[in-house]
Amino acid sequence: MASSSAQLFIPYNESTQGPWIVRRASLPLGRYASQAAAIAAAEGMAPDLSDHLGRPVEIHVQHADGTWEEHTFVVAGLVAGAPANGVHHRHL
Repeated sequence: MASSSAQLFIPYNESTQGPWIVRRASLPLGRYASQAAAIAAAEGMAPDLSDHLGRPVEIHVQHADGTWEEHTFVVAGLVAGAPANGVHHRHL
């Protein structure tokens, strides 16, 4: 994770009923009924956050095995997909 970027995190939730939480560090930004809804919300938040902070925003999604995937990278309000060379998994 680049230190010059802001980070949004979606931790894994084993409950089938949610909630899935979008976080910025320890601050929860929203609770959602599904992982897909949380990802969509984070993607919606990221462009404004990037514009506000003046730096890129990375969205990270945690998997059941504890690894983190860099889901998207947002620069100047544009959402880009995962890196072209594959998915980045991180153990945090």
